[in-house]
Amino acid sequence: MGPLELATYRRHWRQSIQFHHQIEEAAAFGRRAGRGFGALRNRSDGALDFDSEEEADQSSANRSTDRPPDAGRVAVELQLSRYFDERSDLLTAVLKGAPTILVDVADPRALSRVSQAWQDLFFQGRRKVDIVQQGFRRRQELDVLFMTVGEPPKGATVDEREKAALHGLSLGLPFFGISPLARSHLPSCLIKAASTKFDFPRIDATTIERTIRIVTARRCEIALDCSIGSGATVEDLIVAIRFDRTPEQCIGELGRLADLKHAKAGARGLVLSQLHGLGEARAWAKDSIADIQAWKQGRIPWSAASSAIALEGPPGCGKTTFASVYCAEAGLHMVGDANMAAWQSSGEGHLGHLLRAMKKSFEEARANAPACIIIDECDSVGARSSMSHSHRDYSVQVVNALLAEIDGIKGREGVVIIGCSNDLSRCDPALLRAGRLEKIIRIGFPDVAELERMFRVRLQKDLRDDDLMPLAELAIGMVGADVERIVKDARRATRNAGDRAITLDDLKKALLGEDDRSEREIWVACVHEAAHIVVDVLHFGPEGVFASVAATATRGGMVARPRPGRLLHTADDYGRRLQAILAGRVGETLIFDRPSHGAGGKGGDIDQATQLACAMIGSLGLAGPTPLIFRAPASETERLLGFPDVRRAVNAELQRQAEACRLLLEDHRDAMLSVAQRLRECGRIDGAEVADRISACSHTAIRVSA
Repeated sequence: MGPLELATYRRHWRQSIQFHHQIEEAAAFGRRAGRGFGALRNRSDGALDFDSEEEADQSSANRSTDRPPDAGRVAVELQLSRYFDERSDLLTAVLKGAPTILVDVADPRALSRVSQAWQDLFFQGRRKVDIVQQGFRRRQELDVLFMTVGEPPKGATVDEREKAALHGLSLGLPFFGISPLARSHLPSCLIKAASTKFDFPRIDATTIERTIRIVTARRCEIALDCSIGSGATVEDLIVAIRFDRTPEQCIGELGRLADLKHAKAGARGLVLSQLHGLGEARAWAKDSIADIQAWKQGRIPWSAASSAIALEGPPGCGKTTFASVYCAEAGLHMVGDANMAAWQSSGEGHLGHLLRAMKKSFEEARANAPACIIIDECDSVGARSSMSHSHRDYSVQVVNALLAEIDGIKGREGVVIIGCSNDLSRCDPALLRAGRLEKIIRIGFPDVAELERMFRVRLQKDLRDDDLMPLAELAIGMVGADVERIVKDARRATRNAGDRAITLDDLKKALLGEDDRSEREIWVACVHEAAHIVVDVLHFGPEGVFASVAATATRGGMVARPRPGRLLHTADDYGRRLQAILAGRVGETLIFDRPSHGAGGKGGDIDQATQLACAMIGSLGLAGPTPLIFRAPASETERLLGFPDVRRAVNAELQRQAEACRLLLEDHRDAMLSVAQRLRECGRIDGAEVADRISACSHTAIRVSA
């Protein structure tokens, strides 16, 4: 301990020992007022933990106190003392000069205690005043000024505080501003005059352990879990650490409070490091939080901070969850009910009601800076160029109002904007231009490794020693919301079975459900997936690909290559990809003389192949009779199929690639059947084993022909 922290520790220690001594004396003499306390203090060891006989004697000689030690006050003063021990220059300025110092306190419930601790540590017995609560006195009656502010100023309060701060600065006294965020809560003149700005350090495990010893007057024999200490607030310490408990009981209470927080938060109680499958979004969040901290410290202007993005991704991929976790980790007030549905449902849905609700959302963000406004489903506002309906004027005014609000909020420091959408192409281009939602981050489907980490996060301490990769492979094509649903369903099943421990089988059943397929249907699925993976391995190699015939609600099997190898560039590349997609249907035809419906449906093999062939012919210039004519973007399959010549060319290309695939599978028929049999036996096969079976069957064929 440094000298200031040691002095603070000893002062609180003596006061605590004095209180405990009085309680013991009251119990010993049977005073009625003390009997209850005496019963609470009845412990097996029966002795207080004095540092020394001299200190115990000194505590008895001190002035009596009836107030038990306050864990919150003790912890705050210890933490503040340690900070100043590490900043001797700042301590000298506080004690001997007239500095203007601003302190940001992230925990709003600790605000008053930090202010009081400051006064007790450095200005005990000196004449001080908090100008917000007590107003001014004459200069001759004061030694130090405080301005403790818990809420951002509004209306006339802004000018009043500005005048008060200016007058206070003119007095030439030490001036301390304490608030959740100086930039949004304190007068601008105080921010300009500040010689030092710093964040009040969070209560750490060391401080908590020392607080427990002071308050309980007992040494702690067990170490405090860092995960409990790092998340504890001042309010938690007051609830958990009491004079009538042992240190072990205090730590147990802190653990219980931590578990309650976690249970209340549930799967949504995540931090950025636990968000997987979000790619660039998580990197942006880390950079943005660093920018916000630099802005708070005055090292960069708000214009240099990354403060506006648009997130695009499939439903359930975690866009909204990411935004809320980012707000929590960045310490931002979150305005989450900001979307067309909420705005339009206000009042009677008239234009004036909608615009008023929209304005209110943005005003809330401005008033609570630093804040983040999350515009969910931002594509529902629409694009002005595509509006041709009878209510076009209404919709155009909504878009214009949103753009105006964003322009207005960009000029307000401390406000971040996050737009979320499943399809940003439906947004007005002006919304996504530079200066508005200028950074676009696209979130795709998570790969196997990311899905495995998602399961780990949601399972928490369960199944730590189990291999979850096979489960993650079965979940390919799912998103974070699906993983959360699977874990919830599995836990519900274990509760219904008598609250037993969760198992991998529980998760698999929640993911796959009951497989009610006949033997014939399962064998068809095995042949289908075997054909897919054989062609895939032949064209793109065995690395990282696998096949499964486990049935889910949306498919009877799959072949997946979570990390694609070489990208598609040439017509031959696209042709090989089409063959791999069509292989399942072709393989069924080879073995059963006719295909099943397994390749059909939205998102099925035929759908994927059609989209790819359309892109080749009408957009990418790689096939068809008129490859140099651009018809539409590659993603607009329906629009491309609207051209008769494109439809004919797509059909011809698919027929050509299906025939090439048939010839390839005829040459590797034995390998395909061998892989299908393996799938029937095990339900899964990877690319390496497929390559081995292809090689073995090829060598056998060579020996037979020889």
